[in-house]
Amino acid sequence: MTQKVTDAKEQQQASAQQVNIFAAKEIANFVRSTLGPMGMDKMLVDQDGSSMVTNDGATILRQMNITHPTAKMIIEVARTQEETCYDGTTSSIIITGELMKQAEALLSKKIHPTMIVKGFKLAANKAEDLLQNIALDSGKSLLTVAQTAMTGKSAESDKALLADICVDVAQSAKLSDISIIKRPGGKVSDSVAIAGLLVDKSKVHHSMPDVIEDAKITLIDIDITLPEFAKELQVQVHNNDAVEEFITKRKQQLQSLAQVIIDSGANVVLCLRDIDGLVVEYLAKHGIYAARRVAKSDMEAVHKATGARIVSAIDDLVNADLGTCGLLEEVQINDEPLIKLTKTPHNQAVSVLLRAPTKHTVDEVGRAFDDAIGVVSLASEGKVLAGGGSAYMYLSLQLKEFARTVGGRSQMAVEAFADALEIIPSTLAENSGLDPLDTLIALRQAHTADDKDSPYYGVNVYEGGVINMLQDGVIEPMKVISQGIQSATETAAMVLRIDNIITSKNISEIGEDGYQY
Repeated sequence: MTQKVTDAKEQQQASAQQVNIFAAKEIANFVRSTLGPMGMDKMLVDQDGSSMVTNDGATILRQMNITHPTAKMIIEVARTQEETCYDGTTSSIIITGELMKQAEALLSKKIHPTMIVKGFKLAANKAEDLLQNIALDSGKSLLTVAQTAMTGKSAESDKALLADICVDVAQSAKLSDISIIKRPGGKVSDSVAIAGLLVDKSKVHHSMPDVIEDAKITLIDIDITLPEFAKELQVQVHNNDAVEEFITKRKQQLQSLAQVIIDSGANVVLCLRDIDGLVVEYLAKHGIYAARRVAKSDMEAVHKATGARIVSAIDDLVNADLGTCGLLEEVQINDEPLIKLTKTPHNQAVSVLLRAPTKHTVDEVGRAFDDAIGVVSLASEGKVLAGGGSAYMYLSLQLKEFARTVGGRSQMAVEAFADALEIIPSTLAENSGLDPLDTLIALRQAHTADDKDSPYYGVNVYEGGVINMLQDGVIEPMKVISQGIQSATETAAMVLRIDNIITSKNISEIGEDGYQY
C-alpha cells in the first residue's frame, strides 16, 4: 500500500491543465460579447442590489466575484493592461482565452507544455518586431485616437465633443494633474474643461464668502467636532443652571476647536467628514470658507496642487500644514455650485466636468473619457496602428510565414499563436451580426492583395466586409496592442506550466523558514 505523504488535495497534471484551460476560456467568453463598437453591455449587481451597467472590460473583471485561483491570475492581465495602456483590456483577455484553447489542441497531440510555451513566446517576440512595420507616427491623429477609444461606449454619440476636450486637456497637463468630475442631470454636450482644479462641493453655510483671495487651505480627514467619548458622556444635572453650564462649556469646547483652525491662519477648510454646526457658525462669523464630505480623491488633488498637508489631529494644526492658492471661488457651472481653485503653486491642474442624464450614464461616460485621455497620452508619446482588427490579421498572416522558419514542434505552437490572433477580427464580426468565417476570408484576401494599404484593412462592423481603417479614422496606440499580446502570452505561459493544483496552508501559519508555528 502506498504511504500518503501529504494531506494536501492534489489534482494531477492532465486534470490541472483542463481546469486551468476551462477557467481561461470561461473568463474570455464572459467579456467577449462586449468587444467592439457593436459590443453589448453587462449589468453587475452586488449583494445589496446596487447595479452598474458597463462594457468596460477592466471594470467588469474588477467587479466580478471570482474565486478560482487561475481565473484570478488571468484577470491580472486586465489589471496590467488597464494600468499601463488604459484600453485594450477586453482584447487581452480574449487573446489569453484563445491561446489556452489553441494550447488545449496541442496538448491533445502530446506536445509538451514547455514546447508550447517556447513557441508562444517566440511568436510574441516576433509580433513585437512585426508591428513596427505597420506602425505610423501619431502626428495629427490624436483626435481620431480619442474618438476610437470612445467608440462603442455610452460616450459614442457625443464623441466628437468629448474627443476635442480629451485632446485639449491631455496636451495641457499630465495625467496626474487632470481631475474629472461627473454629474448627472444634464446633457453630455454640457461637459466642459476648465483650467484649474474643480472640487465637487459647495460651502456649508450661506453667509460664508464665495471668493477667497490668497487662500490658506487646511485639509482635515476627521470629523470637526468633539471626540466620541466626549459626546457619549452621561451627565446628571439637578437644576436649569447646571444644564446651561453644561451647554455653555460644550459650546466653548467647540469654539476652541474652531479657534485652533483660525489661529493656524487658515481661511479655507476642506473636511473629508462632517463639521459640527456650532463650528460651522463660528467659522462663518470669521469669514472662513468651509466644505464638508469632500471626496478623498479631491482632498489628494488639492494636497498636490496647493501643498496642504492632510491632518488627522486638529489640536496639532499649525501654519506649516496649510496650502496656498491665489484664488478660491465658488462658481456656478450649469446651475450647479463647484469649488474652483486657480493660481496654485502647482498650476498645471486641469479639470473636466462631465454631464449625462443619469448616474449610470455619467459613470460610464466617465470611464470612457478616462480611458480616452490615457490612450491619447500614449499615442502622443509613441506610434499608432490602424484598428478594426487589422493589426491582428496582419500579425497572423506574417507569423504563419515565420512559422515555416521555426524548427521542431515549436513550429506548431507558432502557428497556433497566429490562429489565436484571428479571434479579435472574428469577434468584432460576430458582435456586429456578421458571419465570422466570411469576414475572415475577406480580410485575408484584402491583406494578401498587392496593395500598399493592405495591412490597414479591418472589419467594417457597420456595413459588413472590410474597409481601410486609416481612411475610416479608426486608429489606436501601438502600445495597446503590443502590451495586450505580451501580457496574454505571459499569462498563458504561466498557466500552461502548472501541472498540479495544491491546497496550501494559510500563509499566516507559515514562518519565514517555511515551518508552521
